Amino acid sequence: MRLMPFLPVLLLYACIPLHAQQSPAAPQDPQAVSILNQALSLAGGSQAYRAVADYTGSGNITYHGNPDVQGPVSIKGLNSIAVRIDATLPTGVRSWAIHDGVAAVKHENGTLSVADNNPNAPSSDAFPYQTPLFPSSIAFPFHQLTSVLVTPVFSITYKGTAQVDGHSVHDIEVQRVSAGPDPMKAYHTREFFVDTTTFQIVMTQDLVPKNTVHQIHYSNYTVVSGVLAPFRITENIGGRPTWTVLLTQMKFNLGQQDSDFQLQ
Repeated sequence: MRLMPFLPVLLLYACIPLHAQQSPAAPQDPQAVSILNQALSLAGGSQAYRAVADYTGSGNITYHGNPDVQGPVSIKGLNSIAVRIDATLPTGVRSWAIHDGVAAVKHENGTLSVADNNPNAPSSDAFPYQTPLFPSSIAFPFHQLTSVLVTPVFSITYKGTAQVDGHSVHDIEVQRVSAGPDPMKAYHTREFFVDTTTFQIVMTQDLVPKNTVHQIHYSNYTVVSGVLAPFRITENIGGRPTWTVLLTQMKFNLGQQDSDFQLQ
């Protein structure tokens, strides 16, 4: 039985931290900004999303492999800085978390794998681990727009329309602009695919190491405490689905603490 490991997910959304260096004000296309603002407004509004300090979702996860493996799952997020996924699989509990610049996986046998953004830490393929820009956005995609739209270091570009999952969508590129030359520029970019009618985020797309396309597909949006949350989330890496989460409930502001995201 083969399980798709969580470790590739550790490099999702690779981007340098916002505080790493001062960056010039980035160009922001008015059409693209208008679309993202409308999407955020229709999803509940910036103020409502900013009021969500933490979230907890529960449901089931399917790891797509040969064969597929399923089990109950819990997903937790703290603001935009931390995320944790606990999956109860036939072989045991697998936990994955990002907290304080450290990504960790606790495998079913109890072993712990850790990656952090220590510049002195060894890395493979000359691509060191970098703390994700918005770790919790994996299950709560609209929340990241509250930062993107008010932070001048992000360029926002309208790339046209496309078809995704049977939806006509606006393709909008967001890129973190550095103060100087950025050899990792391609990895500091994310595309948002926004439905042209509902303005829901249908998919996000970015790159993971070796220029592999990484996508997260969102659907089954449900209003929870006045904001939209996707209840179906599927990750694709290199054109192949790795896992799908089907949530049955989502709750906000349950008082999650930093310690809840530290794996030991």
